Amino acid sequence: MNRSATRPAEPRDLIGEPVDRLPTPSVLVDLPTLRRNIGEMAAYARSLGVALRPHWKTSKCAEVAALQIEAGAVGLTAATAGEVAALAAAGFGDVFWAFPPVGAPRVETAISAAKSLRLIVGADSAASVADLGEAAIAAGTAIDIRLEVDTGLGRTGVAPDRAVRVAREIAATPGLRLEGVFTHEGQVQGVGADAARRTATGLAAGRLVADVAEEIRNDGMPLSSVSVGSTAGARSAPTVAGITEARPGTYVYGDENQVAIGTVEPENTAITVLSRVISVERGEPVLVDAGIKAMSSDGSLHGDGRIGTVASAHGGVLATGHEEHGFLRGSAGLRVGDTVRIRPNHACGLSNMHSHVVAVEDGVVVDVWRVLGRH
Repeated sequence: MNRSATRPAEPRDLIGEPVDRLPTPSVLVDLPTLRRNIGEMAAYARSLGVALRPHWKTSKCAEVAALQIEAGAVGLTAATAGEVAALAAAGFGDVFWAFPPVGAPRVETAISAAKSLRLIVGADSAASVADLGEAAIAAGTAIDIRLEVDTGLGRTGVAPDRAVRVAREIAATPGLRLEGVFTHEGQVQGVGADAARRTATGLAAGRLVADVAEEIRNDGMPLSSVSVGSTAGARSAPTVAGITEARPGTYVYGDENQVAIGTVEPENTAITVLSRVISVERGEPVLVDAGIKAMSSDGSLHGDGRIGTVASAHGGVLATGHEEHGFLRGSAGLRVGDTVRIRPNHACGLSNMHSHVVAVEDGVVVDVWRVLGRH
């Protein structure tokens, strides 16, 4: 048997071919939209005089990171050890790891990555970086640390009234250098579609972390960076005086949750899942081949439980899903074999579920990009 004659076409085999020839479900990234998103955020950061360090967890693609750096990003932000290792292997030179380096595997990743790139590590206590400090001394180096400040999200981050004390403890730890402070103002997204409340929440977060930075400096500890980070807060938190860096992530692709709260316009969503109709026997819903394993089951900020929204003229929503089946409601005129493009609720979660994405332009497959550093 000629195996090459019987194997399904791989996406890379279809470069130059129409998108509808791709196997489904496939994750599509529209190149013109991607480039526009990258360029607009880079220009906005420059207009504020703020450094841009995009969070790479959204794409996990080296090609996307390269476009962001080319547009003026000073470096990249990572969340996991896998992402840090992937960025180091791909030759990127400046990474902020915005996650506590707790556990021997993370410490080992940090020490290894610091040999080939400028690495900054985030932490909210001296305890979470004690092992890293010891490992840095053993390796004959020192690691830059940013202190995370909780400005209202209630996740990791030191309480503002304890920040000076914790900063002193980190600064006094051998093998470490206190480089700056940062926050993730994720609570801005939780405010929802009220633009005025989003702006007020983002400004409050920016002011709080800037005030904490000033208190630390007044205590005699110099800080290079005061960093904020979210797409929902990108138009507010970085505008505060004293902020030096912004770390939005989702902006690069956009997603349905950002559309729902009004921070991304539908036409600026670069990422969709190409899905094919597999059954119309029920009439409503139509069944497609993109279920929760293709879309993720991340919640919708629309409040209706949908797992995606149809981005084409057919309209409708992916109301729910089983593992391989998606239940499409409200679409018109679909037949078995038709394809639809579906905007995911959460681009970052979607990327981590797939081994590659397909770059497309004008309905044609342009390239296939590996998704790196997956769990």
